[in-house]
This record gives sequence, structure tokens and C-alpha cells, in this order.
Amino acid sequence: MSEQEPLLTVVIEAAEPLDKESTTYRRLMSARLQWETSFVITVDKSPLTTPRIAEICAARPSKYIVFVKQSHQISANFLSTILKHINSRTVYMAEPFIYSGSIPKKVGKPRNELTYVYDRDTDIHGVVFNAGRLADALDAVSDIDRTAIYLAYRLYWSINDINPLETGYSVASVTKSAIGLTTGQGPRRLLPLIPSSSSKVRLHVLRLLILFLRGLRESESTDVPLDHLRDIVETYQLTNYLNYPEPMHPFECAWIKWLDDPHAPQQLFKRLSDKDAYFEFSDADNSLDSDIELHRISFGNETVAVSKSYLPHERRPELDSPEVYDFYSRPITTNSTIIFFDRPMQADDNAEYLYAHFTQQHPEFDKVYFALNPKSPDWERLSQCGFKLIPIFTPEFNELFLRSDLVVSSQIYNLRHKGKTLANSRFVYLQHGVQLNDMTNWVNSKYFDIFVATGVVEADYLREVAPVEVINSGLPRLETLRSNADRSGNLLFMPTWRFNLHHASPDQFRDSQYYRAISDLLTDKTLLEFLERTDRELHVKLHPNVETRAGAFRFSDRVIKSDLSYREAISDAEVVFTDYSSAVLDASFVGTPIAYYQWDTEDFYLEQPYQSRLDYRQDGLGPVFTEHNDVVAHLVSERYSTPDPELEARRDTFFAGVDVDRINDTIIDRMLSL
Repeated sequence: MSEQEPLLTVVIEAAEPLDKESTTYRRLMSARLQWETSFVITVDKSPLTTPRIAEICAARPSKYIVFVKQSHQISANFLSTILKHINSRTVYMAEPFIYSGSIPKKVGKPRNELTYVYDRDTDIHGVVFNAGRLADALDAVSDIDRTAIYLAYRLYWSINDINPLETGYSVASVTKSAIGLTTGQGPRRLLPLIPSSSSKVRLHVLRLLILFLRGLRESESTDVPLDHLRDIVETYQLTNYLNYPEPMHPFECAWIKWLDDPHAPQQLFKRLSDKDAYFEFSDADNSLDSDIELHRISFGNETVAVSKSYLPHERRPELDSPEVYDFYSRPITTNSTIIFFDRPMQADDNAEYLYAHFTQQHPEFDKVYFALNPKSPDWERLSQCGFKLIPIFTPEFNELFLRSDLVVSSQIYNLRHKGKTLANSRFVYLQHGVQLNDMTNWVNSKYFDIFVATGVVEADYLREVAPVEVINSGLPRLETLRSNADRSGNLLFMPTWRFNLHHASPDQFRDSQYYRAISDLLTDKTLLEFLERTDRELHVKLHPNVETRAGAFRFSDRVIKSDLSYREAISDAEVVFTDYSSAVLDASFVGTPIAYYQWDTEDFYLEQPYQSRLDYRQDGLGPVFTEHNDVVAHLVSERYSTPDPELEARRDTFFAGVDVDRINDTIIDRMLSL
């Protein structure tokens, strides 16, 4: 390398025009003050595939190379720390601490190193490769997908341990963990089968395989042979490490157990009161006699059927083991400990309302607790209401969970303490809202004994994958909302969020279609004149992810950012409209007119980790508008106040089966029978 050649090339992956005012770009450029001639920045506008990366490395742009995605985040000292390190020695690779969420203020060795290793994203981004050695490795393993290059490189060069540099890199998203990764058609193997004795490398392999299997539940097709996956499980002894992914990916862990032992096609998933739920794997041509078929997944020329069955307790492998306690052996009695909770920092949801009803109607149960963070603004309010509060996720909470016979929540969290989990104990899932999108793969990865649905439409959809657990009772807050509705005549707008804007810069956010559509509505002259003339207000309930950007919007005397709870805001409104949020269904349930303003209907689901299962125009409970002028005209003409027989019929169908006067009691009767 000549003196003029840089030490490091930074390749920015930017599918959109490069935002040179973004925090990430400015932090990269700030290193020029000290390292002007040591690095260069190039932009690659197309997705970085394995062939493209091999082409870049073969050109030897510099001794080292690092790939940075425009939407990712870096610490202020990211580049300077890396340059200092590689300037003083020759290395195969160097890497920062890599996170999925926010980079902590103090970057350094995590409390649990192996947990960090498993959670760490294994893509190429943020890691400094020796460009020559990367070219050599890719020449040998050119058939793997881009997402496996980092791990294949470590296996190829037998790099077992790496001490991360004290700087941070964030992929700024947990979406991959939720929906997996898709390699597409082409690659016929995930990794080279080069044995490694390193637990850290094996954990990386396990994460890659878990996310690959999770993605297969969406695509249901791959060119990677099933035998190759079995070889990966055996070569790296992955079943020894399943305690790391099992809380988040129990479905995939069952899959790996079957890959390890194909003669055990039935894998226990969830203990239940009457029977246990099992996932079953078999050759599609010789499918097991299962209750529900979930997937048919093609592995090249071989197809696997994945099913679910409810089997007698006697099939449970550890039933007779004295080392395993059966948490269902204790019946629910008036002496039972029961725990309710919503979010850690926020109550005012289904668990709060069911708790209030339960303790009022069943005072004979005197060990009923509501868990919440003491710093929550709801703590004092609930304390004054007589709630028996306990600090959530504390040692005291864990011990109470261990002694409890029932947990009831509107959220699903990974509760684990001394062998007790939601997989082997009673759990009632109240939901936060109504599922309008196809979330069946998510549902199949969660533990619950009861899953609360609202109306026959949602219940029928959920029973396709959880026929035993689903109850069509309606959400507890709906009963409270119905009795407390007190409309003021004001309008309520409740826009949801867009995943692609999580880490947009202020300028990117203001330039987004999302911001422009909302801003144009809030400042519309015709709408403002209508509000003034009729002495109304437009209340705007922003999604929690938008709260930090609320200052970007122009509110006024008539257009007000609402800080009310969802229940209070909906109870107060004469009409409620949204883009896609299911929260408006609460309003429809109590007879308040709703409407949809979907300005990005053609692109919305391209950026979301799910797809809609309902046609809003055919099945929605309110009219759908895609144009600004049309939704404004609907509001200022007050057409929403005119009864619409078709919408009323849809509403009756949607909420069919819910006994509106016994929502809470229906749930209580079922949960006490577990």
C-alpha cells in the first residue's frame, strides 16, 4: 500500500439519497480533524450483496474496510477509536460493541457477556475487516448470504474471541429479531461447517440459525437443504445453548430440537390445564395426524409440514421427574396469589380494569396484586384507589411470581424465576388492542392459557392457530369505556407510527410523507375555520414513538396535543379518526363514529413487519379516505354524524359474540377454571 492510499474505507450503504446532516454522517466526518488522510468515505446505493462485497474487497480500496448503513447509529468516537486501533497494529478484524437499541452512555463490558454475544447482530455492519483477508475468505465461501459473512469470516480464520473496542454501533432496530431474516433463493448453505470450540462463536451461529428459521415462517421456501441445517446443529452442538433464544423464539427452539433428533417429531411447547400444546414436524408426504397445520416449508426438493396438537399430559417427558415442579398441580383457590399488570411504567389498560372489577366482585381473594414501576405516574393514582401494588420486575416481584397461581396482563414479558416461566404456568393474555393485521406467526411464538379476543372476526382468525386458548369476551377496558362515555363534541385524531422513521434525522422526519400528511391536516385552513365556527377542538393523540418529535408539529388553540389517556380521549370525542390504528375500534364499540385517513395506503405495509388481514374498504368500521381534501370535507360537513346502515351492520358483525355487560365476568369465569 502506497503512502497515498488510505488505511480504512468506510462504505455507507444508503438506498436513499445520503443525508449529510444526519448524526451518523457528521460523526464519521468529525474524524477528519485528526485522521484526514487515513480514511475515505464511499457510498453504495444498492443493497450490499455477497458478490458486491467481494467485488469491493477484490479492488483493495484500502488495507481495512468497514460497512455502515445510513439508518444505523454510531458513537461520537466510533471512527477515531477504530483508527487508533488499526493504525498501531495489523489485525484480522476489529469491532465495536454492537447493539440493537440505543447505544448506552457508558459503552463497555456487559453484565452478562454471553447474553450480549447471543443478542448481538451478526451482519457485516460496524465491523472492521482486513480487506485482503475478507477477499480471501469470500473467494472460499462465495455461496453464502451477505448476512452470514461476518460469522463465516470468523470461522474461516478461526477467530474465536474478540475484545470489542470501547465504542458503540447500533443497528437501531429490533425488527430482525421479531420477523427473522430472509436469504432469498440462491444460497444453498448458511455457513461453512468449520468446527469451533468457542461458546461465543456457537452463540453467533445459533442466533443466525434462529433468525433464518424465523424468516422461513414468512417465506416458507429456501434452497438450503434440511440436512445442512441438521449438520449445523450437530457441528456446533446448538441444543446446549437453547436457554438463550427460548424466551423470544420458542417455536424455533422446538424446530432445532427436532433437527437434532428427527425421531422426536413432537416437541412440547406449552403446558395447559387440560392438555399440553406441542409443535410437530414431519415429512409433508407423511404428515402427522395433527390438530392444526401451521406451515408447509420447502427446503429445495424436501417439504416439511409444521403442525400443532393438543396432547394428554401423560406425553409430557418430565412428568414423573421429581426435579420438575408442576405449577398446575395447585388449583386456583381464594388463597391463591394472582398478579395483574399492564406496562411497567403505565397502567390504564385492560389489566387495570380487570383487576378493579375482580377485587370488587371477589373480595374473598385477598392475595391479588397489581405490578407497576413506583416511578410510574399511575402509581399514586392506583394507590389512592386501594390497589395492592408491588414494584414490577424486582426481587420481590420475582418471588411473588414464583408463589403465584395466575398471572394476568395486557402485555407479554419474559417472566422467569427458579424454573418457573409462562411456558409451564398459568397466564391470561388480555391484549392491548384488536389484531387487524396478520400476526399469526407472532401468536404462535407466545405462551398463554387464555387469549382474549374481541368479536367473532378476530376470534375466528385466532382460533385457526389457538383454538383451545381463545375466548371471545371482549377487552376489559371496553366495558368501562361503554359505561363512562361522555362526548364533548370534539374531534380526535390518533395516527399510528411508521417503522422506517425510528431513527430518521429531524430533517428526514420533516421531509417524510408521514410528517407532511399530519402537518397539513393540523394546519388546514378549512378545518381550522370549522373548529372555530362550531367551537370545537381537534385533539391529537400521538403515538408514543412520536412524542419526542411532537415539537415538529404546529399545534394551536383549536388543535391540541392530547395528554389524556386513551380511554379518556375516546370517551370525550364526537368522532375518532386514524390512519391504521386499531385503537379507534374502542370508539366504534361504544357507538362513536370512526374514519380512516390512509394517505400512504400503497406503501404502508412495505415498511411494516406485518401485513393487513382486513380490507379496510370492504370490512372497515368507518369510511376510508386517501386524499387530504376528502377527509377534511368529511369532517367539516359532519357527515360522520349521519347513520350509515352498512357500517352499522359491519360493526354488529365485527363485535358479534361479545356480551357487552359481562366482559369482565366472562374472562374471570374462564380464568378461575384453569
